[in-house]
Amino acid sequence: MSNYNELDDGLEIVSLKSPETPKRSRLFSLEPVGIGTSQTESLSSYVNRLAEAHCVKSQKLIMLEIAPQILGKDYQSPLHSKDVSSLFGNTDAKPALNGMRDMKLLLVQALEKLTQRQDLKYLTCLSWKEVINKRGLFRQYRAWCPQCYEQCKQDKVSLYDPLLWSFKDVKFCLHHQCQLVDECPKCGSHLPVIANFLPLGHCFYCGEWLGDNKNKNPKCNFKNFPESLLIIKNIGDLIAVTPRLGSQPTLDEFIQKLQLILFCFEKVISQDLKHIKVLGKIIEHLKLNLSQHGDKPLNLIKIIIPVCSKAHISVSELFLEDLTGLSKILFDNFQINYQLPIL
Repeated sequence: MSNYNELDDGLEIVSLKSPETPKRSRLFSLEPVGIGTSQTESLSSYVNRLAEAHCVKSQKLIMLEIAPQILGKDYQSPLHSKDVSSLFGNTDAKPALNGMRDMKLLLVQALEKLTQRQDLKYLTCLSWKEVINKRGLFRQYRAWCPQCYEQCKQDKVSLYDPLLWSFKDVKFCLHHQCQLVDECPKCGSHLPVIANFLPLGHCFYCGEWLGDNKNKNPKCNFKNFPESLLIIKNIGDLIAVTPRLGSQPTLDEFIQKLQLILFCFEKVISQDLKHIKVLGKIIEHLKLNLSQHGDKPLNLIKIIIPVCSKAHISVSELFLEDLTGLSKILFDNFQINYQLPIL
């Protein structure tokens, strides 16, 4: 918008109004890595990189800058002498930082206020807390790909941990086709989520570099691990699709979609009994969960991913499509000639 008006006689009137400037953030507005992809950065990794950018340890950043935003009037300065677990109220901060606990929302809100960013919720699984059971889903300690760390070092780019690595059932790095590591190769320690050690990528306890420049971590043949590959790809799909959600998935709508899938399974078996061998077990499992746990979030690994696999749909299709769109995909997959009733 121009700051002056041109008059017919050629004179200019200059506006004396000061231009609007964006609000300054207290902390650096550090850009997250990989949003909208399966390699989206985890919130814990973002906190670690933000601390490194400010040349302070992560714990100090959390307790002196983030904690006051979360606790408000309840915050007392001596609190910073305690560890991060005292803030989150659990023995390890990992599930709280990368999981779905209530404290996570407060942490995201505090960080977004301090950095003036609006996209940090995508570094979490908060969007899925109504439909996915959090129990046993996340690791208690860090896991990483040594070859990814080494590649970041060689390429001189920011070292970060994808949210994908936070899931307990993700055991491999698809990019380097190797197993993730969850303990220091030198001292054997399990590492906490908060990297209270500078520079990043080193052991919290002994200082050992955690990258692999000697290819000590051998490649895996994923043909021997088809189930693991299926889990990794679907969790990656779930992470990637999060920013595209129009709204947070609700349990009621999710259950309706699962009931639609169950209908398709039973319909295709009624047309040809040979399908019972493939679909019989998943039908029984799905029915049991819908009847006994239909009012609670469902297990991602044991229910949601296997159901999507048997229905020949992706996790993103399950959550992005409405009932009409999903029915068209399912009816086409199973060659079902059926018209959903108009609600």
